[in-house]
Amino acid sequence: KRMIVIPDEQDGNIARKRKWILRNLDRPLLMIDDDVSNLTTTEGVYSHAGEFLQTKQSIKLSPEQAENVIVSGFNLANEFACVFWGINVNTDGRNYQQYKPISLTYVVLGPFQGHLEHNIFNDERMGTKDDYDFSLQVLNKYKKILRLNKYSYQCLHGDNPGGIVSQRTMDVEIKYCNAIMDKWGDTIIRYKIPPTKMADVLNGVVNVPIRGV
Repeated sequence: KRMIVIPDEQDGNIARKRKWILRNLDRPLLMIDDDVSNLTTTEGVYSHAGEFLQTKQSIKLSPEQAENVIVSGFNLANEFACVFWGINVNTDGRNYQQYKPISLTYVVLGPFQGHLEHNIFNDERMGTKDDYDFSLQVLNKYKKILRLNKYSYQCLHGDNPGGIVSQRTMDVEIKYCNAIMDKWGDTIIRYKIPPTKMADVLNGVVNVPIRGV
């Protein structure tokens, strides 16, 4: 129904774009990448007698179901006094344990972010790692992020042509891996440097020293 365009003089890399959005749009704010095709969930399948049979992964949510997850996520974040929330960062069902439907000490990444009132902004120096850095900023200041582990998103940013994918050369990724490790220390976030494959510099290992789920 409406389109809001970032002014050319304030546009820039992905971190600068996200920073402008946070500074200029009202909260609550859902920030979602345009290559997210749908939300999914993981469900256990049981017999009529209650016996566990299997886990079904990547069950696609209808638009109405996805909207309910978003509304519930904002409401739950508000009740938990969390200024930032999101959903699982990939669709692998092994990342969701039935005894842990939510977590408070895990990162939320760029493709799907829910923002309530806060004054944290993306660090342009982190480049393509700005979403990891943003979560670490929130955890450092507020000590918690609400993540709904039962739900995840499907997106094509790994090989989708154009946009940030066109900038993801090995040299660029290594530069930003080193930048975020220099900022937080490699005991907090670590990448395999030197890398042997592109995945080594795309997915960081995060170890936040905060107790909780």
